[in-house]
Amino acid sequence: MGDLDGLDGLDGLDGGFQGMGSPSSGAGQVGEDLIPCFEDLTPFEVEYFVQDLEEFKLEQVGSSRWLTQHERIEKLNWTAHNQAKEGLDEFVVDQFNTQEKVPTLIYDLMLIEVWKEKIWPLIKAKIAKFSSLRTYIPVYHEASASNLLEICLFHRTTCEEAGDALVDLVDYCVRKLRYLLAYPNDELVRQVASAKECTEWDSVRVLDEQFSECEFQCCMCVISIVRFLTDHRVAVPLAVTTRLLETHDVLLLLVPLMEKAPWVRKNRINGRIEKFEEHKWQVVEADDEGRLPKLHTQVWLAIYNLVMDAECRARYELTSFRRENLLRLRRYINEVVVDQLPPLTNLHRTLEEMSITGNFTGAGQSAAPSPFVVELVAEAREALVRTYEGRWQEVADQQLKEVFVKETPDELKRLGNMISIPKEYFEEGPPPEFGTSAGDTASEATKSSSAEAAAWEAVTSLNVVRSTASFFAAARAQEAPLDEVLVISAPAQHMPGPGDRLKLELRRSRHSHLGLLGGKRGSNTADAAFLASRAGASGESFMLAVDADGVPPQDVQPMQYVSQKGAQKTPEQLRNLLSKPGRESLLEMYRDDVAEFSISVAGGAAGNEDTLEARFLPLLGIHA
Repeated sequence: MGDLDGLDGLDGLDGGFQGMGSPSSGAGQVGEDLIPCFEDLTPFEVEYFVQDLEEFKLEQVGSSRWLTQHERIEKLNWTAHNQAKEGLDEFVVDQFNTQEKVPTLIYDLMLIEVWKEKIWPLIKAKIAKFSSLRTYIPVYHEASASNLLEICLFHRTTCEEAGDALVDLVDYCVRKLRYLLAYPNDELVRQVASAKECTEWDSVRVLDEQFSECEFQCCMCVISIVRFLTDHRVAVPLAVTTRLLETHDVLLLLVPLMEKAPWVRKNRINGRIEKFEEHKWQVVEADDEGRLPKLHTQVWLAIYNLVMDAECRARYELTSFRRENLLRLRRYINEVVVDQLPPLTNLHRTLEEMSITGNFTGAGQSAAPSPFVVELVAEAREALVRTYEGRWQEVADQQLKEVFVKETPDELKRLGNMISIPKEYFEEGPPPEFGTSAGDTASEATKSSSAEAAAWEAVTSLNVVRSTASFFAAARAQEAPLDEVLVISAPAQHMPGPGDRLKLELRRSRHSHLGLLGGKRGSNTADAAFLASRAGASGESFMLAVDADGVPPQDVQPMQYVSQKGAQKTPEQLRNLLSKPGRESLLEMYRDDVAEFSISVAGGAAGNEDTLEARFLPLLGIHA
């Protein structure tokens, strides 16, 4: 693409450019005060929210009523976890037990699992261009529901109240454990090594990555749920014990899972070991390398509960294959592990006795086989699958027509408010603000004290860069998703000298793509804040990010639409300039996903408004 030479003299409006980062008219700031934050619910709110929980149909997933229930489950989940963490009265769990809503929550989990399995593959390609929150919230809902169940099932009273619905939950847990074992660890949650890698993904690929991330989070919750079910085995129906030991033989899943340890990984970028705790990846410090990860401990305790329980021993027929599976545990029980989990001493002794006698010590004789076999079925999932069998495409078409439609600005603001974070996470600073003024942008750049960022600011402040990006954004502004971000970079080239030209590249991306690189827990909240700000904007600005070493890809800055002379324009005015007769090929170039252009490098020590000073070149991360 050229440098817009064909558009010289076409500016019909007066007024100069007010500086990179100037907010468009009506654009609101989204800072710490406006980002939705969790607050504990009152007992009255909890009672109302729990009482109002209902069982939806498959075609209602994603509807307005369903989104309201999702928002309430999010708030209940946060309040329940905060109460447990702070040692407060856990009235959220009490309300679920008192109002007998635990089976409803389990049904909700089965509903969203079936939706993700059967409906999601049929609609994801058609809704990929919608806002990231519109597509992310239904996928994320499963993690919210399983996380809330995790905190509830810590209590024995909840396990008693759930009753036969736990059969569905056991089957769900087994499916997740099998998923963890079926894929290599590096495929369960992919690590992104560079900004360019994730910005080159299309929208469907981003949805697939988000789907995998949510699936992994659900699987991590399931490990704790299994442990709590084995903790309270005597309080659950006998069918649950039968389901665990005989139908699914969960010990054949837990032992390989402990060996596989998907909750530990090596960071691709810095090579450091990380563990998945508190729903995020954390670096393992040198003095903590011997400490067992919490999820590893949960697996050990689940195995201990099943192997050391007398009734489980009597019901678990110890074949040679099952015995060899359990004896594999001996190599992992050492002094370091026993110091952290003293009960494993008894487990180790039991395994040693098993290796000698070939059976559980003191297990006694198994109950005589009965000619009658009574087994509960997974009622919730079976009912859903039976009801909609053969109608999956019909439901998908109905949702595309009635539920997953283009959002209005008000709907986007509502979706943004559904992703919230606790105020304590602002201790590291709030997510970056969007829509800041030119002075605020300059102060933030000074704050970052990054020489690379300063060099790229010099690039993006050039009129030729601003105008080229403006025409590039305006060419497809009508059809662009609300969270579109243009990414500027310097492609591979030899280092230009004074008087030469620097090649640059513009790519279309989305804010959610950039968030994948950060991998931070608050990335979804940053997406929500971004969408809320863009929903309230007047459409006279676009967003620009830099893909270069030393510049965080999540640092997105607003840019006003300007012409080549720096005059402020609207997207429609720029498109009209490109749509004039004889400029069809120019319009096609600007409508591409990638645009290449070049800028002049100053021949002297300083440059003018259309040339880049040569002193900035070494800081742009140019590679041959």
